Amino acid sequence: MINKYKLLILPLVLLLAGRAAAQQQLSLDWDGARKLAAANNPSVKAARASMEQAGYNYLAVAGVNYYISDISLSHGVSRGGKDNPLTAASNSWSAGISASENLLNLAKFSTVKTSRLSKEKAEADYRSASALARQTLAAAFADLLFAQKRIEVQKKILGIRQENARLIRLKYESGMESKGNALYTEALAENSVVSVKKAERQLATAQRSLLEAIGLEGNAQIKASGDISVPPFELGEERILGALETSPGIVSAKKTLESAKEKTSAARFDAYPTLSASQSYKWTGASEFPQNKAWSLALSLNIPIFSGGPTAYFNSLAAAKSSLSAAEEKFKAAKISLAASLRSGYDDYQSAAETAQAGVSLLKANEERFKEAQIKYMAGKISFIDLENVEQNFVDSDLNQLDYARTAHSRKLALEQLLGVGVEE
Repeated sequence: MINKYKLLILPLVLLLAGRAAAQQQLSLDWDGARKLAAANNPSVKAARASMEQAGYNYLAVAGVNYYISDISLSHGVSRGGKDNPLTAASNSWSAGISASENLLNLAKFSTVKTSRLSKEKAEADYRSASALARQTLAAAFADLLFAQKRIEVQKKILGIRQENARLIRLKYESGMESKGNALYTEALAENSVVSVKKAERQLATAQRSLLEAIGLEGNAQIKASGDISVPPFELGEERILGALETSPGIVSAKKTLESAKEKTSAARFDAYPTLSASQSYKWTGASEFPQNKAWSLALSLNIPIFSGGPTAYFNSLAAAKSSLSAAEEKFKAAKISLAASLRSGYDDYQSAAETAQAGVSLLKANEERFKEAQIKYMAGKISFIDLENVEQNFVDSDLNQLDYARTAHSRKLALEQLLGVGVEE
């Protein structure tokens, strides 16, 4: 009876263990990896929080907050008397409401505009951070795809070389091949075993890198699904010119320039007069809810003469102008650099894509030559050296094709980052 229970429990335990192991297996396509990164990547989340902070800072000073700078309620009590024993101490209660408004304050208005520019710059910086995170993620995803494929290729090469080693050993034992050639093919097979193990370790590294790019902790086994063929990509002059206006890096530099212009204006406004209004309504008396009422209205005109010192205005204005000049040059340099990087990057992509596409035909040709060489060698029509040369050409083509395609993917990702393609896209 006990043995019967053991027979029933053992498969159940194995099934549960299999399910637990399967939970550690994460299979992702590109869209799934991108969505996970958008939600979990720390860099993206930090940039998003900075963007939101800049938005709240702008709302804190903009709109009605610019005009009505202060509204306050007060309610208090004080007790006092004269230094005379015959005079009793008394309580004095007060309550009131007061408000002040900016009627003319160009410096404060400039602060509002600068805050808006900071908000817009933070939005561009978020797009830049998102584009960088996407490029890192896509590179890690492609690395995993190619690492998976490389294991397949290395195992195929291992199979070929193990079979060759077996055949050459048989020919050597039958006196039809040299011992050196038999040992050589066996050594190649042993090296292929090492290459497979190396590819497996590279796979584990690629899995960890993808987890890091997504923003996940742990050591889960990830499998990527997707296409490793040469990715299509078109970048015409019209798109380059458009990127010079809309790319996150350019927009950020432009907002920095506009902010520098506004700060130059603000430095001038320090010498401008300001006009403000205030009003209050108060109640005073001897009880907690006093009945004596009083009100006031006031206009205040402030004309600065030497605010901050006799030379502060001139030096502050000169500093702002120098900052503006630097921002103008940096903006110009950013546009020149982006245009050059896009054009050169697209040339690099085209070269990589064409090399990879040409390599496909070369791989097919070398594979067919290898099959033919095997037949000719077994028929005694070619030497072992000829067979080995053809085999090596086939192996090199197979491995090189992976590198060619990976390079084309890398060039495309670099262009997408320059264009500002974010992790949400």
